[in-house]
Amino acid sequence: MNPWALLLSFAPWLILKIISDLPFGNPLTMLQIAIVTATLVSLYQSRKSTVKGFIYWGNLFFFALSLLLVVILPQTWFITKMGLFSQLMLNFITWGSILFKKPFTLDYAKEHVPQELWNHPVFLQKNYIITGVWGCYFLLGFLSAEIRIYEPGINRGLIEIFDNVAMLGAVFFTSFYSKHKKVPRGNLGGGEAGSSQPKD
Repeated sequence: MNPWALLLSFAPWLILKIISDLPFGNPLTMLQIAIVTATLVSLYQSRKSTVKGFIYWGNLFFFALSLLLVVILPQTWFITKMGLFSQLMLNFITWGSILFKKPFTLDYAKEHVPQELWNHPVFLQKNYIITGVWGCYFLLGFLSAEIRIYEPGINRGLIEIFDNVAMLGAVFFTSFYSKHKKVPRGNLGGGEAGSSQPKD
């Protein structure tokens, strides 16, 4: 599994984070620009993507809702806690996919392994673990969003550094763990033990 391709699926969220935090102009205007841009990217991804899992539907729902409540009909209650709502959605996408036994990394991992391995216990276990690691990162993100709202005295720069380090940790864990434990094709009965292993 390519962790950067997985991270690219979160491009609308990264755009929202980066643009809305830029120290230019009115904060609400920057947030609206960020949402419009992120929504356009989400729509573009929805047209091009062959993966239509939890991330796909979660992105469309959240950015359509944000477009309505921040840009078209601005609602203060939503705007002031949008960071919290965005983290809630990311946690719903991640933990919801595990709850429904469809870890969101599965669709991306399938692009790198033969179809006969898709139901292999090792392949499924790897995706549950990787998705769980991303879920832990989003739980930390939810905690950070709460701190920003309810503990404004804490330095925002430190929170950003913590969040970015945690994200890079999730990316590098995905890369390491994807290569660390291969799916044993010999257990399927069709292939021979010791055959070349796919990068999953």
